[in-house]
Amino acid sequence: MKLVIQSTIAAALFGTITHSKSISSQIPLLPEQELWSQWMADSIISRADALKVEPNTMTSTVFKHGMFQLALQRLLRHVSNEQARAGYVHYLQRSVEAELYPDGHLKYYDVEHTHIIDDLLLGHGLLYLHETLGDEKYLHAAKQLRQSLDTQPRTPEGMYWYRADTSRPDLEYPNTPNQAFVEQIYMLAPFLVRYTNLVDIGNATAVYDDLSRQFELFQTHCEHPDTHLWAQGYDDTKQKPWADPVTGATPEIWGRANGWMAMALVDTLDLLPVSHRSDLWIRLHTLYVDLAKAAAKAIDPDTGAWWQVMSWPGRKGNFIESSASGMFVYSLYKGLRLGYFEDVEDQTAIRRSATKGFQGLIDQFIVYEPKSTLGFNGTVQVRGLGGNFSYEASSSFQRG
Repeated sequence: MKLVIQSTIAAALFGTITHSKSISSQIPLLPEQELWSQWMADSIISRADALKVEPNTMTSTVFKHGMFQLALQRLLRHVSNEQARAGYVHYLQRSVEAELYPDGHLKYYDVEHTHIIDDLLLGHGLLYLHETLGDEKYLHAAKQLRQSLDTQPRTPEGMYWYRADTSRPDLEYPNTPNQAFVEQIYMLAPFLVRYTNLVDIGNATAVYDDLSRQFELFQTHCEHPDTHLWAQGYDDTKQKPWADPVTGATPEIWGRANGWMAMALVDTLDLLPVSHRSDLWIRLHTLYVDLAKAAAKAIDPDTGAWWQVMSWPGRKGNFIESSASGMFVYSLYKGLRLGYFEDVEDQTAIRRSATKGFQGLIDQFIVYEPKSTLGFNGTVQVRGLGGNFSYEASSSFQRG
């Protein structure tokens, strides 16, 4: 299966932005108001991506499907043509059904023993289909994902492990004992808030208290207070080869890890009910604004994109990377749209970087393919934590 994450980032990003008049001459012009998202989504659908589960791959297939399903949900807010809408809902349903048995049980998933936080991203599609179609099997599957968190191992401080198979604790993979990675907060927080709002509102206080603790611990162990950029991961034992022996965090600043965190913050803020915009909302808003300002400052002025290793911009061997760039542009634009920047100078700087970054995605990474489809190049492959610059900068690209 062609990996879909790079196209999914683009589809999610372009969901609320119409075609730009300022565009690379290599990309044919679309009709004036046609959405980039619709073009990208149609391209992904034409390749039949996000329909086949590959449970034995080292990287999770399900979270990539979940990303595309979430992108389709956002696209549907901006498509008025009923035939097109029906087609997108049908494809979303096919993608979700690829992970389900007919009775609504998740394939390849043992709720008691399988704890892969990445897979929570599938929950958005399940909740959407439950709300849209009224079929209880989708809610049943979403509840399985939620229930898996009840037995998810945690560090002594209470951070969820990134992955665990408690039936085989001896395995190096998929277990990440006492390790937490910032990307997990994107998979966890928006889904948990959305689920709680829909299904478990009576338990909201406990859920939001735990989420506040998760963000607090990530901030303590992974945020660099001088730059407000984030290390990718944390090892509570401080014994992993990549872990700083004093802090336990990874030493370098990886672009996509910061993109995940930026999206986690802005999406969670958007989903929190007004009644809970208290200590948790204020904490997340402060973290989001700090990270958004840092990301806006870190954009490469020549390319309009962001570096793979943000702690070494321009260093030999480093490169601009598309998925992090897409995540940042999405997060900056969404914060602007929702009014999260109170300072006028901040608004101006954020808008300048978001606009430059959007054009950078088009100029640097969008590929016009045969049969009028789009590709999205320059996405670094998913890898484990290596820690140092040489490892982070040696990653190869996914294309398609």
